[in-house]
Amino acid sequence: MECRERYALSNTGRQTNRMSFYIAGTGSALPEKVVTNDDLAQFLDTSDEWIYTRTGIRRRHVLTHEKLDDLAIRSAQTALADAGVSGADVDLILCATMRGDTYTPSLACIVGEAIGSHAPSFDLNAACVGVLYAMEVADAFISSGKAKTVLIVSAEAMSKLVDWTDRSTCVLFGDGTGAMVVRAGEGRLAGVLSTNPDSKVIRMPNFEGLNSPYNEYKQEKLAIYMDGGEVYKFAVNAMGRNIEEVCERANLTPAQIDWYLPHQANVRIIDASLKKYKIDKSKVLLNIADCGNMSATSVMVLLDEYAKKGTFRKGDKLLFVAFGGGLTSGAVIVEWKKD
Repeated sequence: MECRERYALSNTGRQTNRMSFYIAGTGSALPEKVVTNDDLAQFLDTSDEWIYTRTGIRRRHVLTHEKLDDLAIRSAQTALADAGVSGADVDLILCATMRGDTYTPSLACIVGEAIGSHAPSFDLNAACVGVLYAMEVADAFISSGKAKTVLIVSAEAMSKLVDWTDRSTCVLFGDGTGAMVVRAGEGRLAGVLSTNPDSKVIRMPNFEGLNSPYNEYKQEKLAIYMDGGEVYKFAVNAMGRNIEEVCERANLTPAQIDWYLPHQANVRIIDASLKKYKIDKSKVLLNIADCGNMSATSVMVLLDEYAKKGTFRKGDKLLFVAFGGGLTSGAVIVEWKKD
């Protein structure tokens, strides 16, 4: 798939006279229900070996009795506590999601109500790259002086968007939520956002007034569709290209990055995209075996998991990279500031 010219938001890398942000706190929350590959084999023509060897996934968390809103609120509260700030301190709330529990109010507004914030709040949909888009929007608000503290939340209920009879897609996904608090300061080193417009490779139709007597549009199947081969080619090229470009903007080489936090879609994609730069696999963080692909939430849960483990040291350079429907892609480099 040939990549077209890209449009980027504020992708100017380091600037001495420009305020950026640092990550002040993180949080995440996953559904209680764990569904293993063996569980799926009970009703699908598949097996643990078939799924794992092709994707790197062993299990995933799936919503049952919980509400996505509640898990998102829990993630936000944990991130705020980790950052040592209250809801009243937040100047902007961004939520990366393809669909919350309600179309309106937005999930961001629901989180704002729960934490006692009156800050501007809105949802942002860039599919699996949503958190990176949100980070760059936060950077734009902070660098322009319109905000000092931004709460970024991600919440995805992928189990509600898949066809559970389609083994090519339903085995890939899981549900989850995550959050980070970013505050004005020197931490973001560079960012790049890309779009290679394609409405067919990854597609999830919306409801089109199925009971309306005036709707003559033939409704598509209400489940995620993916052209696996085209997704693979796009993802490998896009991730490698974005890593190269964001490192150039930050005046770094890929070898100077301490930790890579890639979108957790497929281990084969991650391995292929990073192979070109001979990146040490010990620098590449993964949780796909236990969580599957949680769309935008993947990098957020990954960040919180390894932050809580104490993996990051002050001064470490973290590179987030992701791709998703749209077709969107992007990368952001942040220097870790927490002790």
